[in-house]
Amino acid sequence: MNHLDKLYQAYDNAPEIFHASRYWRAYEADIIAQVKTADLSELRSGKYPLFSTFGFNDLVHYYHPSMPFYVRMIRKLVRKLFIDNRAALPYSLRLEDIREMAYVHCVLQGELAAAAPISSIETSRFGKPQDLFTIDGKDYTVRFLNYYVRYCFGQRYAHLKGDETIVELGSGSGMQVEILKKLYPNLTILCFDLPAQLFLCEHYLSNVLGADQIVGSERNLALTGLSNLEKGKVHFFGNWQFPLLKNFAFDIFWNAASFGEMEPGIVANYLSYIKGNCRWVYLMQARNGKESAGNSGVVQPIKFDDYGAMLGGEYRLVREADAYDAHRRVSQTGGYFQALWQRRA
Repeated sequence: MNHLDKLYQAYDNAPEIFHASRYWRAYEADIIAQVKTADLSELRSGKYPLFSTFGFNDLVHYYHPSMPFYVRMIRKLVRKLFIDNRAALPYSLRLEDIREMAYVHCVLQGELAAAAPISSIETSRFGKPQDLFTIDGKDYTVRFLNYYVRYCFGQRYAHLKGDETIVELGSGSGMQVEILKKLYPNLTILCFDLPAQLFLCEHYLSNVLGADQIVGSERNLALTGLSNLEKGKVHFFGNWQFPLLKNFAFDIFWNAASFGEMEPGIVANYLSYIKGNCRWVYLMQARNGKESAGNSGVVQPIKFDDYGAMLGGEYRLVREADAYDAHRRVSQTGGYFQALWQRRA
């Protein structure tokens, strides 16, 4: 935990604009406390529901472990009798049907994008994912497949070759990085996030990719520039270190489902460090912004048109569409988009 304490000390000393927005401040203290006591070998098991807020939710059913024991047992029994083994869902669907359809969707998306095939990679068993299934001898979860679909959207236009440099802000669980590095081992990836999220992401990717593929956040805390990055590795930075990107040339900036949790001024600040420096900008966000009410949620929702305005005339919108997971729309209510902007020549 000394590592996490060092990250928080640096974070506390950073300018206010890099501190958690109101949306995340509601979770911050609880996340820190849970990280310090959690069994990190069970990150994906559902044992820590709070971690699902930033991607560690490889689950079939969402139930809270603090529910009464008898409620959890009833839910497990219902799942075993009526979902896992019987076609009790609409259209006579079984759980394995949904998983197979999600996998086939990934196969088709990969073919349309001329992407590296989903069959060439598999998920790790680290973290004890609850939603684990096997197709053609390889392990997957539906959440793992979801991140592959996002990669296909970007690949259809950005055409990764495998030696690019990618910057992701808000890496969360790190599963998007896992997908990209397993498909393209020579990618150089820079991950930026809040301290607790960064700590867990680094721990997860160290286990699923190998410690030799990681340049850790503790080592990077004192960096004043990026000229000596180790090519082909995953580098971890606190979000407050984003100014290191000023005048740093790279290929793709990636942000999924975290800009929407910030106020427009905070987003504009982050984009000011990457505008003109990268060839592509990938965003997957709530189309009309995240919830805002009273003293919770965002103060001012950021909407789709705001992103284009912030990127300005330096970038042109190449493609925008409703965002889909491997098995459904990303959101049935709020509506999410994914979009790709390209730097003008």
